[in-house]
Amino acid sequence: MSRNGQGNVLPLSKRAGKARRKTDINHKKDGSVRRINDTVYVDFMYLDVRVRESTGLPWTDKNANDTRKDLDKVMAKIESGTFRFHEAFPLSQKCEYFREREEKAFNFKKQPGDVKIGPAADKWYETRRGAQRVTGRTLLGQKSHIDHYIKPFFGDKTFGDLNSALFEEYVGWARKLGLRGRAVCNTTINKSLKPLRMLCTSVTIQYGWGGTFDPFFGWENLPEPDPWELIFPFSIEEQKVIRAVLPAHWVPYFDFAFRVGLRPGEQIALKPGDIDWRAGTVSVRHAITLDENGKRIEGPTKNKYSRRTIKLNPTMLEPLLAQKEIHGRIGSKYFFRTEKGSPIYLPDLRVRIWAPALEAAELQYRAMKQTRHSFATNALTYGESPSWIATVMGHRNTDMVIKVYAKYLERTKGIPDGGGLARAYEEAEQA
Repeated sequence: MSRNGQGNVLPLSKRAGKARRKTDINHKKDGSVRRINDTVYVDFMYLDVRVRESTGLPWTDKNANDTRKDLDKVMAKIESGTFRFHEAFPLSQKCEYFREREEKAFNFKKQPGDVKIGPAADKWYETRRGAQRVTGRTLLGQKSHIDHYIKPFFGDKTFGDLNSALFEEYVGWARKLGLRGRAVCNTTINKSLKPLRMLCTSVTIQYGWGGTFDPFFGWENLPEPDPWELIFPFSIEEQKVIRAVLPAHWVPYFDFAFRVGLRPGEQIALKPGDIDWRAGTVSVRHAITLDENGKRIEGPTKNKYSRRTIKLNPTMLEPLLAQKEIHGRIGSKYFFRTEKGSPIYLPDLRVRIWAPALEAAELQYRAMKQTRHSFATNALTYGESPSWIATVMGHRNTDMVIKVYAKYLERTKGIPDGGGLARAYEEAEQA
């Protein structure tokens, strides 16, 4: 038996017991070059396990002799303790098996070049899924990025391959995955790399790579639009035009969306019991979202700050009173429902009601989430307190309001608790 520098016993390549007599190219050699189905194979022992691997070469005297020379080098490395299975047979299905055996036999930790990204990504996702520390919607997004971006491009690579040059190559690859004829945008590419960053942090901790492993060194996220450039709010006058062309059943729904600014998933999850008519409040405790499989479910709000009770002024309460009459006729678990009493499915609402209404109003198309932005921007424009706006919208503090809607603060007059915005709606109704 021989020992490596750390004192671990390394098994020799020879079989225990009486050695078989070898002839020709294998005579007095460790391991064998064999002819199987007219293909050159190698056959040897490594870490007490028999290895039989194809070279992929057709059997010829030259190929057999060349393989014998290569096998002699392999056996010498095994004897010295410097052989690593994946370096000699990178395409073998036994690579991961021998990585684990080598780690135990040689008492060394895996290095970035030893760990493939694809299997590590799958394991990381399952760990996050089992921990239940994030919502199903978050898991759905991370799984989508892993399956559609990370694994197809990085899956067969190791963490040792990662660097800024490879990320640049990835950007070019990702842009070609356009949907409906449109190139993948910078924001999507940046988001797709976020799970990979988190994965790198996880494996760094797992394998103790510490500060020596920094694959994102020299890499900067692609430029994205400033948050305010993504905001395209509807003025109160535009809301009035939309209201005039909406089907009567949907007027209270969109009036409430514009005047209170709930997230769409929060609004369609409201139940009759969430409204205290005597106190004039609405409690937001749940949201309709998607689970990790993309299935529509009722779950908690985005975070604990989103679980809030909103004191409604008369303008905010008015749409609920109109919806109360509709709900009384239809009767359902949720306060807002379709004309037939079915749960509201946001993609269907967008295609069937929202888009046609904007077209009829001759307004440029904007996503339904702009109703929430419209509440915030109009409230700021008409002098509402950022603190009140943050509370109504379910933000932790005013930071988000000020950061995202800063340009609308210029006209702030400090009118508290929705009075200025309510007055604007009242004046619009009288006009």
